Amino acid sequence: MKNLTEYLYPSDVNQALTLLSEEADSEFIAGGTGGIKGNVTRLVDIMQLGLNNIIKADSTVTIGSTSTLTEMYNSALIGEIGNGVLKKACQLCADTPLRNVITLGGNIAHLYVWAGLPVVLLSLDAEIEIFRVKGDSYRLKAQEYFKGNGIPAGELITQVHFPIRDDWKHFYEKFCLTTVDYTWLTMAFAVKVDGGEITDSRIAVSRITKVKRVTEMENYLKGKSLAELDVEEAVTTLQSSVTITKDYRSSKEYRKQLLGTLFQRMLEQLLEENQ
Repeated sequence: MKNLTEYLYPSDVNQALTLLSEEADSEFIAGGTGGIKGNVTRLVDIMQLGLNNIIKADSTVTIGSTSTLTEMYNSALIGEIGNGVLKKACQLCADTPLRNVITLGGNIAHLYVWAGLPVVLLSLDAEIEIFRVKGDSYRLKAQEYFKGNGIPAGELITQVHFPIRDDWKHFYEKFCLTTVDYTWLTMAFAVKVDGGEITDSRIAVSRITKVKRVTEMENYLKGKSLAELDVEEAVTTLQSSVTITKDYRSSKEYRKQLLGTLFQRMLEQLLEENQ
């Protein structure tokens, strides 16, 4: 940040967007863990805009974008989302000092490969609320948002809306060498079972590929009876449905096997819980 000359604190979202638009080489900053481009001359700090509320209305929990992972983990309302799956994801992200500053919005804004929350938003069918100009906001379903390249320039994530669905089961796995290491594979699985049959599901993966829902696998599972589910076939189907990207830390074969192993654990837990 050798070119930085201004560090500004806006009083509201509209002013934040205005300050950002006035200077070409400017960026928003919240927790500051994602890195700042070297040519930035203006930083607009959004941590004092009151965007860290966590509220529940009807069957939806809404989380402000500057809520830290620690604030989320400590909130009783977070435990209601996905039977605690979001709470688990917050706990497994980074170490304690980093969780104290990493924000929800920052974790999903730029699609960093190490981010732990995007797969959970996908499995929970979350909606992301974004402000782009004065008084103008819109919502994107997580699946649509993560098809892009993150938050568009000049726009600001303000809230994320999570539906509460008690009739779904949720699973989350993050594999890394140590509890605070960068992830090698992050995966979330949500499934709805009715009368012993899978009626709907969400499967999302990241790190081994760009964060995405694996809709081919979701279609494969739909209508399958748990009593007759072939776990080995399901694992093979998932492995063939994901195009694994290159990674200097491990081979594609290793990461393919890792994907299958974690999914097998989830399926076996699902079957055990439904016996």
